[in-house]
Amino acid sequence: MSTAETTAGLTLLRASRLEALLGPLETLLARTLPTHPLAPQTVIAAHPGMKQWLAGALARQVGASRVVANLDVQLPSTWLDGISTQLLGERAVSLPHYRRGHLRWTLHAMLGDPSAHGVTDPRVLSYLDAARSADERALRRFQLADRLARVYSQYLVYRSDWLQAWEAGKHTFATAKRDDAALRALESACLAPLWQAVATALGEHRGRLVDALVTALQADPAPRAPLHVVGLSHLPPAELSVLRAYACTAPVFLYVPDPCREYWGGLHRATGQGDWRKPDVSDWHAFRDDEQLRFDTPDALDWREQGHPLLARWGRLGQHFFAALVDDELREDIRHWQDDATDTPGNRLARLQESIRRLQPALLREDATAPAAVADASLRIHACHTRQRELEVLRDALLDAIDKEGVRPGDIAVMAPDIQAYLPLIPAVFGEPGDARERLLPYHLADVPVARSHPLFAVFETLLGLGASRITAPEVVDLLGVAEVRAALGLDAGDAETLVEWLRNCRVAWALDGAHKQALSLPPRCEHSFAWAMDRLVAGYLMADVPGEAGPQAVRLPDGTELLPVAGIEGPSAAALGSLDRLLCELQAWRDLAHVEQAASQWATVLRERVDALLRIDRTDADACAALSVLHRAIAQLGAEPARNGEDPALRLPVVRELLQEALAAAPERQRFLMGGITFCGMVPQRAIPFAMVCVLGLGEGAFPRRPSDGGIDLMARIRRLGDRDVTGDDRYLFLETVMSARKRLHLSYIGQGVRDGKHRNPAAPLAELLAELDRTCGNAPDDRDAPRPWLVRHPLQPFDGRYFDGAHPALFSFSPAFAGMRGAGREMLPRLRDGNTPAPEPLPEPLPLATLEGFFKDPAKALLKDHLQLSLDALDDDARLAEDEPMDAISPIHAVARTVFLQQVLPRKCGDTAWTWDRQPPAWVGLGGLLPLGAAGDAAWAKEADAVDALWSRADACGRFDARGQHGGQAVRVDVPLLLPGDAGVGDGVPQRVTGLLRNVFPLNGSADGVQIVFPFPNPIDERKHLKEPGDLGFKERVPAFLHWALLRLQRAGTESPTPVRLTLLAAGEPDLAAQVNAWDLRYCATDAAGRAAMDADLRRRLRALVVLMRMGREGRSWFHPKTGWVACQEQAKGADAAALAKRARAEWVKDFGEGRGERDYAPGYAQLLEGDLVFGDPDTDPDSRALRALLQDAQAIHGLIMLGDGDPIPANASQEAA
Repeated sequence: MSTAETTAGLTLLRASRLEALLGPLETLLARTLPTHPLAPQTVIAAHPGMKQWLAGALARQVGASRVVANLDVQLPSTWLDGISTQLLGERAVSLPHYRRGHLRWTLHAMLGDPSAHGVTDPRVLSYLDAARSADERALRRFQLADRLARVYSQYLVYRSDWLQAWEAGKHTFATAKRDDAALRALESACLAPLWQAVATALGEHRGRLVDALVTALQADPAPRAPLHVVGLSHLPPAELSVLRAYACTAPVFLYVPDPCREYWGGLHRATGQGDWRKPDVSDWHAFRDDEQLRFDTPDALDWREQGHPLLARWGRLGQHFFAALVDDELREDIRHWQDDATDTPGNRLARLQESIRRLQPALLREDATAPAAVADASLRIHACHTRQRELEVLRDALLDAIDKEGVRPGDIAVMAPDIQAYLPLIPAVFGEPGDARERLLPYHLADVPVARSHPLFAVFETLLGLGASRITAPEVVDLLGVAEVRAALGLDAGDAETLVEWLRNCRVAWALDGAHKQALSLPPRCEHSFAWAMDRLVAGYLMADVPGEAGPQAVRLPDGTELLPVAGIEGPSAAALGSLDRLLCELQAWRDLAHVEQAASQWATVLRERVDALLRIDRTDADACAALSVLHRAIAQLGAEPARNGEDPALRLPVVRELLQEALAAAPERQRFLMGGITFCGMVPQRAIPFAMVCVLGLGEGAFPRRPSDGGIDLMARIRRLGDRDVTGDDRYLFLETVMSARKRLHLSYIGQGVRDGKHRNPAAPLAELLAELDRTCGNAPDDRDAPRPWLVRHPLQPFDGRYFDGAHPALFSFSPAFAGMRGAGREMLPRLRDGNTPAPEPLPEPLPLATLEGFFKDPAKALLKDHLQLSLDALDDDARLAEDEPMDAISPIHAVARTVFLQQVLPRKCGDTAWTWDRQPPAWVGLGGLLPLGAAGDAAWAKEADAVDALWSRADACGRFDARGQHGGQAVRVDVPLLLPGDAGVGDGVPQRVTGLLRNVFPLNGSADGVQIVFPFPNPIDERKHLKEPGDLGFKERVPAFLHWALLRLQRAGTESPTPVRLTLLAAGEPDLAAQVNAWDLRYCATDAAGRAAMDADLRRRLRALVVLMRMGREGRSWFHPKTGWVACQEQAKGADAAALAKRARAEWVKDFGEGRGERDYAPGYAQLLEGDLVFGDPDTDPDSRALRALLQDAQAIHGLIMLGDGDPIPANASQEAA
């Protein structure tokens, strides 16, 4: 049929399934072919996602034997501009001066002197002038201009009559019938005069041009080409007027997805017969009038209670749209015949959709206790603990749908109100997008801002924030970790690691220099700043070759400053200091920008220079090239955007930062929708497009629907009309469209349980309404948490929870073999790392380093996880990370200041000269090395350390074991001790035969020419009253290393004709029983004959070997030994405590919940907790029958017997076998 023979008018075609409209579209396209064979047919798609879907869907509709060609598919704005250009000679919509990004700069200029442009509202003037700082004033001015631009942009579409009245000087036009004085003042003293000034400056705008276009279309009687409009759910009244005017001389077909087959405004059923149903629309006008009255009544509900509560709450935007469509004459209004189906829906999703489609809420009813209801996977709502868990649950649900329903990945959409929050986590669960290795679940990202897609953007964000940043050491290290930054500085990865180690050694914390601290209203002290660190590093490099110096010595600079050079700054890597200095200079340059006010064009130039100075990309890296190009464009836009409206405003950094963040957040990646595979995207781009499986994540309270934020300056929010669009109503209708677009499965999830306390959290309002309606139709009381709800799945915290593998609940399952290997037993205790398939341990090294052996007894969990399994938690370890703050009120115990000062300075001097008096001054490595807090706090902290040193000397002097030979300090003795002698049993059993290591603090023994002692001081500087640790406070962590050192030294000196004493000196508040026992043993050793000594040597070797065996058991995961809890359990057992008391005491030491302070399980960085999971020794829930507690006690008793040189077999039984 030719265009001339087609009847003009507006034809409305509706269907609740969008794909059902493809048949009519295909038919009507064929019937409205243009006369000229090469002339295209125009089709308008509602949004870009719809445009892409439509092309593929039409091709599938016509089949492989036919071709869809010569269709000009446009977006509404493109078509409006095209028809406007034909009739008026200019575009009506895409007017550059009135785009928000340009319009705001005209407004920004006018707000520089608002009174000169008629703005006299005292609230606006006060807002602009009340700021405390120049930065805040600049930011307020820009933000107000931006918000006004948003408001005026809305008015151009929805309130052009207001704008034209304001231009004509009618400054009370909008609020003429309102009694609110504040509202009238907002219009007459701000919005109206300001717009009048804007329109005078910028000329013709959309509102006038669209009105002119309607007039031009109505005045031109010439027939026009047919028009097909697909997928609209909303159209502003002015643009609908254009379509109506166009339809006066041409056929216009609207293909509209309509969720309900009934007229859900007037609730009248449709009439008619045949393939299409023509409705009775008589009550739509009454509905329209009632809705407008509702708008004008401030206390009215946002919806009317209708035949279907969900449709009433979610569908108001659609009601308004259909009311507007039938407001004027329609040539035809047709509903697709498939919507007249009366079949019984087969699953929960179908029941929900049919209940909405037929306006029959009762269809939702089901027997919630029936096995079929529990197994129904068509609609499930998943309550998870974290976003990570949402994605893990989603992955299993997708695999299940593919397996059981044959869903193809390309027919799956995964959406979220805030998809950006999930972007960092998606690759961890699904792999990288487009990864060929992910064959089952290929996916791509759409609607994703570039700011989340490449490390360069994170670096740029950091640099922009330096003006208000403390610039901490970890932040600088993060910059050194970026390849593009290293390339600009001329560093390789090895150089960067060396710099990080040097920064750690010099104890830098934050701030570029003292001036930086002063700018943050703090004292201008340079300690712990990067300038202080650089001075120490450079001094260390310059003094590296100074002869005769045993270690770094303090130096005094010409300005009187004293500093301590850092040792080890030498070799080729020293050149990296220049690169570090350059980086710090660049950071200073970025900081300096915080105090600058300059023109937007100058900002663009300066920022381009700064970016190029600090970022150098590999030109073969396409992603890096694209990222840098986006950065360059965003920076260039700073000057180009205001220049479009003839402005070049003076800006400050906070405004520049906000502009650049906005640009990067808005810039889309080069990814299209529907590229094949699963589509991850935001909710808006895919609205109403059908998928076999639709998944929506992040439906938590407050996240959806969005809430409007007009800042109190939007008259539209208070003077509403039918046909207005608001974000809350839009999002609710979007949720309705999402529900209706799922064909096989609908997967909804939210963070519904607290990760720490497990408490229930509320879902988003639309989801809560769905849950409430499911409850209502199934007879569940809202507050009855025990009522059956097969549609709601509350997931365990861990993906390896046993409930995913026991088959008890059809909705709890896992496709992960890794998690299956870690699974727990149903609802019993959580699985622990040791319960999984721990790799077989590598053989212990031969010889065994002493450090490895004593490291196990200090921290068995760390020895297993980090040293054996290479599972490092250094990122959580405060002692391993670079500091972000200087010491505030104490010296970190890790530095062992009192112990070191005593052993290296005080004890040797006292031994050489008993009359020598210590001046209690901190040595240079303490006072200038960054260990002390500043000021009075530092003095107090050092006083505690000095008191502990004095107490150590008093104890050493009292024991009488030191003489003048100790003036040279403790000696270092290297030991190499066999654990087996020739002929001994045990060779080849996998236990190392030798132990080697370096023993420090070996002093001569007073009263013996060749006798020695090994010294272990135990200061307690944190206690102002007790400066030394009590003997009872020394547990296995202190005792086992002391025993190992003594035993190895004793065996190293064995075999001589005349044995010499080897004593153990433990300097504590009293004589520990370990020292007494060891020294008594040594007395017997020296007094016995050669045969007796040989037997005692053999016994000592067996004890050492037994400790090595126990360490090997620990590395195999067969020991429950933990030093502090084990020591407490052992001591309680020795006191004769009963089982309950012993368990209580062990629990209190192990976990914080059962005692004071922090339990051993909770020690940072968390190796013990990672290894043991939720185990609490002796707890009936996590340690049934106290099996683990008994194993811990057995191991502890064995160790105690070994180091205390007790009688009996020193080889411990496999204490953990029972617990296993």
